[in-house]
Amino acid sequence: MATYLMAANGNDGSFWALNSAQQALRYLGNSSVQTEASQALTGIAVANANAVFGLSAAGEVYQLVNTPYQSTPWAPMWHVSTSADGSVWGVDGNGNVFQWSNGQWEVRPNGGAYALFVAVGDGGNVWTIDNNSGWWGGPGAPYKWNGSAFAPVAGAPEAQWISIAPDGTVWLQSHDNRTLTLEGGNWRVVASNTPDLFGIAAGSGGLLYGWDFGCAYVLSGGVWQYLDSPGSCASVGVAADGTLLVDGTPVNRLAGFGAWQPLTFPNRTLDLIAINEHQMYALDVQTGRYLQWAGSTWQKIAGSNFASLSAGVDGTLWAVDRAQAIWSYDGSAWQPVPGTMAKVSVGSAQYIAGLDPSGKLFFYTGGGWQAIASPTTGAMLDVAIGADASLFAIDGANHLWSRIAPGDWSIVGTMQLQQVDAADRYHVCGVTLVDGGHNAVWSGAGVAVGADHHLHGYFKAPGWEAHQRKLREQGQQSERTQP
Repeated sequence: MATYLMAANGNDGSFWALNSAQQALRYLGNSSVQTEASQALTGIAVANANAVFGLSAAGEVYQLVNTPYQSTPWAPMWHVSTSADGSVWGVDGNGNVFQWSNGQWEVRPNGGAYALFVAVGDGGNVWTIDNNSGWWGGPGAPYKWNGSAFAPVAGAPEAQWISIAPDGTVWLQSHDNRTLTLEGGNWRVVASNTPDLFGIAAGSGGLLYGWDFGCAYVLSGGVWQYLDSPGSCASVGVAADGTLLVDGTPVNRLAGFGAWQPLTFPNRTLDLIAINEHQMYALDVQTGRYLQWAGSTWQKIAGSNFASLSAGVDGTLWAVDRAQAIWSYDGSAWQPVPGTMAKVSVGSAQYIAGLDPSGKLFFYTGGGWQAIASPTTGAMLDVAIGADASLFAIDGANHLWSRIAPGDWSIVGTMQLQQVDAADRYHVCGVTLVDGGHNAVWSGAGVAVGADHHLHGYFKAPGWEAHQRKLREQGQQSERTQP
C-alpha cells in the first residue's frame, strides 16, 4: 500500500493526488491512474483539467503544460499501426501492407488479401482484413502475419475491425454486429446486437472502446454504452495505462472523471494511436504524415519559497510562503495579500478561506480577513472552500465538517482525514489519516464526421476503383477463355 500526502480536484471531474514519493497521480474515469513524474512535487493544486499546478520541495511553482507535437520518422502512409515494442506497419490504400524497417517502408506479402487495414501488437502479432468494401477497415476475412506472409485465419468471423490489447488479446468487431475475443484459439462472443460500430480500440484488463463516426462507446458488462465525450467521434485510441484519445473537432484526452482536455493539432486529424500517456500518435490528414505527442510535462513558472498552493475553478491561484505571508498570482507575477495564514484555500476569485497559525478559520472579504466560527473548540487542521461557498474543515480529531450556506456546520461521516480539498459541494476529496504507515485517497463526490472533406480520402481507399476494374477484367477474360 502507498502513503498519500494530499488530493485535489476540479469541478469538471479532474482529480489528482500526491504520494509520498512526491509523484503526481492523475485519476481517470476508466479506473486508471497515471503518474506525471517529470518533476518531484510536495504540493498540488487543481483548477480544472487545463489548469493543474505543483509545488516542489524548494517551494518553486510548476504548471502542467502540453509538450509540442513532432513529426514521426515514418514517410507518409495511408494508415499506420504501431505497438509498445516499436513495431510499425502500414497500408497504402491500394491493398498493400508495409513494415517500417531500416528507416523505410518495406512491402510485406499480403497473402492475397486486399489490405486496407492493419492492427499491430507486440511480438509480431499483426493482423489485417481482406477488404471487400473499399473503406478503411472491413468488412472482410481476417488475416494474420505468420512471420513471412499474411495468411487467412480459419474459423474467424468476417471482421469490420480488429484491435490488439496491450497484453496481446485479440478483439474483433464483426460485420454482423458482434464483439468477439480470441481465447485459446476459439472466438468467444462478448456482445451481440451491438451498435453499428466502425472501429474498436482495446486497452488493458478487458477495457474496450468503439465508435461509429458520430458517437464513442465503451463496453461494460457485455453491453456497449454511450460514452459522454465532447463532439463527434471519428476514431479512438486507448493505451495500457488508460490514456484515452477521442478524435473529433478537436481531439480530446480523458483527463478525469468525465473531464476532457481538448488538444490542438496543426490540422484535422484521424487515426489516433495511444501507447502510453507520453507516447501518442495522430494522422495529419492534410499532410499525410503522422504526428507524435509526448503528452504533458511540469514547467516552472514564477514563484519560490512557497509552502502551499491553492487554485480556484476559475484559475485563481494563491500561495502561502514559508514565513506564512500570502500571495496571489496575476498570470505573470506574484502579488502580496495582507495578512498571515498557515494555509489558504481558493474556491474562486470570490470565495477564499484561510487557516491562521493558531488553527482559526477566516474568509477573505476582498480587503481583509473576517473570522469564521469553527465547528468545534480547539485548532482546525485544514480548510477548503468551493466555488459555491461550501466550506469544509478538519478538526483536531481529524473529523471532517461541512457548512453549506445558509446552514450550520455538520459532521461528514466517520472517516478520519488529514487533508481536504473542495471545488464545490459536489467535488470534495482528501486523504485519510495515516494508519500503520498507510492511508488512502478519499472522494466525497463519488465522484457526424463524413462532412469533413479532408477525411474522405482516409476512409475510401484511393486504389479501390482500379482494383475493382481489374477484378472485372480478370473475370471477363476468364469467361472468354472458357470452352
